[in-house]
Amino acid sequence: MKFDEIPGWFMPIDQAAFSWILQHQNKVQSEGSLVELGVFMGKSAVLIGNHRRDAEVFTCVDLFEDIATSDQADPGERQFFTNQGQTQAAFERNYLAFHRNLPRVVRGPTAVLTRHVAPQTVRFLHADAGQTYDLLRQDIASARTVLRQDGVVAFGDYRKPATIGTAAAVWEAILNDGLKPIAHTDFKLYATWGDPAPYQADLIARAAESGWCTTQQGVSIRNMPMVYLHRKA
Repeated sequence: MKFDEIPGWFMPIDQAAFSWILQHQNKVQSEGSLVELGVFMGKSAVLIGNHRRDAEVFTCVDLFEDIATSDQADPGERQFFTNQGQTQAAFERNYLAFHRNLPRVVRGPTAVLTRHVAPQTVRFLHADAGQTYDLLRQDIASARTVLRQDGVVAFGDYRKPATIGTAAAVWEAILNDGLKPIAHTDFKLYATWGDPAPYQADLIARAAESGWCTTQQGVSIRNMPMVYLHRKA
């Protein structure tokens, strides 16, 4: 199997952003934990797993096929992912095509995360599960609990017209809960409760080195600096 054959909506610009952030952490930070909330068929999980260090635990949380009957799922998402044929077996098969061992797989709603991951231990968390305001607010609260001070949270679908609840939850956390934006693409937003400046400097440098990616430096709400990553025209 080739990486591009894994189904999913994990765009090359975000594949680069994930890799650059994780590589930066591997270079300058101590070991921590890795988390993904909402794995679908495993495309982004495979990439995160590429950067897992030997002593680190990577935890993946998803309802998998239980989404068809779970009252924890948004009705629209329940129908969509049931029709996509998402199963735990498919995720595990795809992941094992690229890695020797599975991550720690938790089958259940993302609200159970804090039962499985210790507070202030996670260095990178990808939140791409529930896309309603209430579900994402819950995931943001969990992320704040488990992330260490310099950890990064990546949010999927933060600007899609069909998922405005996601945007509301993300920007509310930035406006009121101390979350600081690092960077964004057309598909995902990256943020931290620590200092975003080292990440921003590294992303700008890596984009310049890439030859295909460029950056624009701007500000978000309350004049917080934010980097826009996108392909060169």
